[in-house]
Amino acid sequence: MKIITIEEEAWKQLNSRIGAIAEYLKRLENTSHDDLWLNNHEVCQYLHISEKTLWRMRTKGEIAYSKIYGQYFYTIGAIKDMLNANAIQSSNEYVEELMAKGKSYIEKGRKLKADKR
Repeated sequence: MKIITIEEEAWKQLNSRIGAIAEYLKRLENTSHDDLWLNNHEVCQYLHISEKTLWRMRTKGEIAYSKIYGQYFYTIGAIKDMLNANAIQSSNEYVEELMAKGKSYIEKGRKLKADKR
């Protein structure tokens, strides 16, 4: 076994940097996915509904959305709010599954876009 010695100031700097990395990782774990944006197709797939049903929900004001160049986008937070506003409450497991699927579809989309380039 080797023993390595370093100056006290170097040790403090190293320890401080390790602490900063640990704090950064904790913040990443606590990051909410509510701000991730999904398009019409993705929302329909996740909720197992048709685009017509999603259109009805939009026109009735049941779900928040943004329209950019003719395409509609929804945040996971808006979807969660809509699910929670219904008489039949959604389970946390369903919402977590929805978020996990959303992340995987987003990653697949990014990979497809990268492959096309």
